[in-house]
Amino acid sequence: MTIINGMGAFMAYSKEDWNAAMDSEVFREYLKAELQKEAMPKPEPQPIDKAQVLEEFVEFEKKVLSTPKMKMAFMALQQKFRTDPEYTAKVDPSFVEGVMLLNLSGEQE
Repeated sequence: MTIINGMGAFMAYSKEDWNAAMDSEVFREYLKAELQKEAMPKPEPQPIDKAQVLEEFVEFEKKVLSTPKMKMAFMALQQKFRTDPEYTAKVDPSFVEGVMLLNLSGEQE
C-alpha cells in the first residue's frame, strides 16, 4: 500500500505494517473517530446580513477617523495600494478592497 504523507513524500507500507497498525487499539479508536468526523454533515454557512455588515463598516470607519494614528496608518495603506501593484498583489484582495472603501477625508458621500 502506498500513502502520501503530509510532506508529499510517498511511503510504502506492507500488508504486515497495515495488520500491525490494525492490531493497535489506539490506532483503531483514532481511525474510528476520524471516520465519524468525516461522516458528520458539514454545517451550512450562515447567510450574510448586508445591513449589519454595512453598519459595522461605518462604525469602523468612524473609529478610524476619530483616531489620528489609525487614520494615518490607513491613509498610508491606501497610498501604498494605489502606487505599488506588486505589494498590493501580495495582500489579501478582500483586505485591500476594504481599506480602499474607507472614506478617510471625513466628508459624507
